[in-house]
Amino acid sequence: MEKIEELDYGLKIYQNSELYTFTSDAVLLAKFAKIKNGETVIDLGTGSGIIALYLAKKADVKKIYGIEIQTELAKMAQKSVNLNNLQEKIAIINKNMLDIDLKANVVVTNPPYKKLTSYSNQNLSKAIARHELKINLDGIICTANKLLNTGGRFYICYDSNRTAELIYKLKNYKLEPKTIFFSYPNINKDASIVFIEAIKGGREGIKVLPPLITNDNSGKYIENLIVRR
Repeated sequence: MEKIEELDYGLKIYQNSELYTFTSDAVLLAKFAKIKNGETVIDLGTGSGIIALYLAKKADVKKIYGIEIQTELAKMAQKSVNLNNLQEKIAIINKNMLDIDLKANVVVTNPPYKKLTSYSNQNLSKAIARHELKINLDGIICTANKLLNTGGRFYICYDSNRTAELIYKLKNYKLEPKTIFFSYPNINKDASIVFIEAIKGGREGIKVLPPLITNDNSGKYIENLIVRR
């Protein structure tokens, strides 16, 4: 069932429980990404458009392209863009990211991070967003490298259990990790998500930010979390 949800900065977004719905990871990634005035941004796997909407409020961008392979999600993302009167800033493109031929200063993605071996029968829209059914990590990072200008920034959040694999593949594609932090569901649990900023053609050297605890002792999500830089 489709409904409209209220977001920060006066934004609103369409959500549908029968399709993939955004999580707090996407919001944290949008807060983490550094965006400058006049830049072109590409959001790979934009889903409902949550990251693109937030980034449009961070800076006076030239353009944000939200790439989404699922037609119904792309249509819903476009409705949210129209709802917020952001048509001049955001363009939703319903294509496979492998077929995109653009150049950008920034690429951001909250991609599927569950391996295909963990896939079982479930809602297909949600499965495509969560599992490597349509794209794997190599394809995502290769695409980011192709789309970025030299010196461009790549922002990704991923399963923390696959951090070593992520860093290895980033470096293979000349995307040098520069800033990293982990989010934890609470202070007594292991990290769940890793967030990385990488620079195309950057020099070695990585800054490790403090851990981010997302829930209080009762398990309630902490609103208005601040991502340090």
